Amino acid sequence: MCFHALSIIDQNREYLQMHLLASADLPTRQALSDIQIESARVSRTVHNAMLLYRLENGEPCELQPFDVSELLEKAERMAPDIEKSLEIQLMTEREGAGHCVVMGAPDEAEQLLLHLISNALCACDPGGRVWVSLKQKKTGAVLRVEDDGCGLMEEDPIENNRRFLSGVKLGLRICRLICRRAGWKLTLTARPGGGTRAQVAFPLASGEAIPPELVLHSGEGEAIRAARFASRAAQEILLLRRY
Repeated sequence: MCFHALSIIDQNREYLQMHLLASADLPTRQALSDIQIESARVSRTVHNAMLLYRLENGEPCELQPFDVSELLEKAERMAPDIEKSLEIQLMTEREGAGHCVVMGAPDEAEQLLLHLISNALCACDPGGRVWVSLKQKKTGAVLRVEDDGCGLMEEDPIENNRRFLSGVKLGLRICRLICRRAGWKLTLTARPGGGTRAQVAFPLASGEAIPPELVLHSGEGEAIRAARFASRAAQEILLLRRY
């Protein structure tokens, strides 16, 4: 019901923007922009609250093999819009060629990536930089999201992990629950040279867990997930641009 109401608000806002684009005065255009941003903020809050409830009270995560390198590709798609809207560079790096199949829920892995990138962007001023890297090892993969922003508040790494993993920020709590359900390891440390480093360690899927018919980087399901991720990413960028 909440999402339906927000959809009606956005439809009416788009109608007004379309008809007032040329003739509206500055206060009217600002009011329409504020409606768009606040609608996106409410939508994100409701979505995250529902996700948090599902993570805390839902059924155990049904793990399946997926290619974690696809997360890096999704980060690459975000980079141009982030630099244009926020004046922050988002750079990606891959160490290890080919596919990297791990066990987990692909949708939740995308949520995790989006929250980590959003938190990194929030820590940066215009002109800042965010790095997303994926390193494949013999036993697993390591995804890092680093920034050169304001850094950690505490000098004690144990305290930083405690605050990050059980803090009051909804997005970070969601990250913790996603990783706990999937058996991934999430840590937060100070980045050498300033800023913060969030790291997620994924165990590789065993050969027995990967079905022969698994097709990577294709399929209707992956296209739908990519479209949903792009929509959520655009919403996050919109909110960060305003606040």
